[in-house]
Order: sequence, then C-alpha cells, then structure tokens
Amino acid sequence: MNHTRGLISSAQALRQIFIAPVRTSRVSILTFRPLQNVPQNRFFQQSRCLELRGYRPPVEKPPMNEAIRASFVQVVNDEGDLDPPTRLEDVLESFDHTEFYLLQVQEGDHENPPVCKIYNKKEVRAREKAKAKAARESKVVFKQIELNWAIDAHDLSHRLKQLSNFLEKGRRVEVLLTTKRRKRNPTVDEIKQVMQSVLDTIREAGGTQTKAMEGEPGKQLKITAQKNT
Repeated sequence: MNHTRGLISSAQALRQIFIAPVRTSRVSILTFRPLQNVPQNRFFQQSRCLELRGYRPPVEKPPMNEAIRASFVQVVNDEGDLDPPTRLEDVLESFDHTEFYLLQVQEGDHENPPVCKIYNKKEVRAREKAKAKAARESKVVFKQIELNWAIDAHDLSHRLKQLSNFLEKGRRVEVLLTTKRRKRNPTVDEIKQVMQSVLDTIREAGGTQTKAMEGEPGKQLKITAQKNT
C-alpha cells in the first residue's frame, strides 16, 4: 500500500515538472444584423440550402481603371501622402496601362473623392506568388507516433528515429504516450526516462513543442512538436 502511494505521488510530481498550463486563445464573436422586411425563418432556410449546394457569394473586388465611378480621385503618391483631387481621365493618361493599373482603395463621399493607388503589375504578381508559396509551405503533414510507457529499449529507439525523421522533414508530430492493455504497469523511472527521451529527441532534431503537453504522466500523455522554421 505504501508503495502505491509513493507511485501516485511521483506521477503527480512528474506532471508538475513536465506539463505547462495550456493557454486558451480568444474567440472572436461575430455580430449579425438581420435583414429588414425578410421573414427570418425563410431567409435561414434559403441560406442553408445554398450552403448545402456548395454556393459561396462572389467577393466584390474594388473597382479599377475605367470602372472607377468618379470624375475626380485622390491618388496616393510614393511618399504615402494624398495628391490633390485630380480628374480621373488625367490620372489614367499619366501611366502605361501595360505595366500599371489604378485601384480604388477607399470609397469617397459627398465631401471627398475616392482614394486610389497606382500599382505595378509585375510587383503585385511577385507578391501574390510569394504569398501562395508561403501558404503551401504552411500546410504541414501531420504524423502520429504511439509509445507504451513500458516500451523496451529496442522499440523505443526505433520510434525515436521515426520521430526525428518526421521532424527533420518539417512535419508536425503528435507523440501519444499511453499504457497498453494486458501489459505491466511502468515504474516511475521508466516514465521519467521515456518522457525525457522524447523531449531530447525533439530538441536534437531542431524541433519544439507547439503547445503544452496534454494528459497525465504514466497514464495518457500527448506531446505535439514541429521543427523550428
């Protein structure tokens, strides 16, 4: 009985050492303003049907060049300041349309004309290409490795090599440490050794934990890691 109490106390101590508190993230709250004079039940039913059919409303892009509906505009200059109001026709005649285009970046009102900016097509394409490449690289393949707390040395070495290879390839890895049915219970030293081996392998592979550990040492514990970029 005393031995059992000592094991529980040691497991709790390991939890305090290895597991950091999980931080919760803020959740943005979206507000909704109902349409006027439209039966709400019918509105939501129609919206739901369109959603199920895969329909997405088109995104309205800002007007550019001759599509700008204004006689006068204010152009953002190279210093980031606004030039005086100028006739739209004169602005459109001031640059080569094969290399540049005029985009409305802010709507006007009864006192001020719309704000526009001249963009270099080549530079815009280069930025969009770089942005798309970064988005593709951010989609990391997810891998999971499961370890038994009482795993033997040979199997542990094999799994740790897998962990190192996955991390070096830039994949996000979830290491699940758990107990197996019909297997012996691990000792406190085994629990500590397995956890330390996993953490050392992550560090040596140039990785880091992407979030706090989840679970209980000696029972079920999840460690999520990814290579530093």
